[in-house]
Amino acid sequence: MIVKKITLAALVLTGGMAAAPALAADGKALFADKGCTACHGEDAKTPLEPGYPRLAGQNADYMFNQMKDIKAGARANGLSVDTMKPILEDVTEPEMRALADYLGGLGPIVGKGDPAHAGRKLYMTKTCVACHGKDGAKPIMKTYPYLAGQDAAYLTRQATDIKTSTRKNGGTNTMQPVMHLVSDAELAAISEFLANVK
Repeated sequence: MIVKKITLAALVLTGGMAAAPALAADGKALFADKGCTACHGEDAKTPLEPGYPRLAGQNADYMFNQMKDIKAGARANGLSVDTMKPILEDVTEPEMRALADYLGGLGPIVGKGDPAHAGRKLYMTKTCVACHGKDGAKPIMKTYPYLAGQDAAYLTRQATDIKTSTRKNGGTNTMQPVMHLVSDAELAAISEFLANVK
């Protein structure tokens, strides 16, 4: 009887029979609460202006790694330093995971479609297809981004930053040698093609 009382008292003091499992963060609520909609749009498909990424349907593992890199300072190009880093300072890794999973589950972004676009041939001949797959819609690894349907100005900016070593995180060291073989005009054509993949 004494043992039972001690055990019961210990359970009461420690907060119950077993610790309740932590509730998974709600990615949809976080997307609104953290102010993400202000730049990326309420649907995560309609950014505030050209040059901001479309997040809906993006590879969740890729987004999770990018958020971690921005928070840690490993990705320090474009808006990641002045805009994204301060926001991510207060976002935990489980919350980042929830955000990435929510956004990844919103479905693919698709453009208007133009199979005859000049950028399509360049996408193939400049070997972009080797890592990002057919029309930028089938990356070979979970940590590589989908490019299909992405904002053209954003694609051009990121590829240029990789080419000039302004962006150095993730798999950019693999992409950089390829980017040195792509002229600015060719990159603009590839970006325009990818943005309009249907």
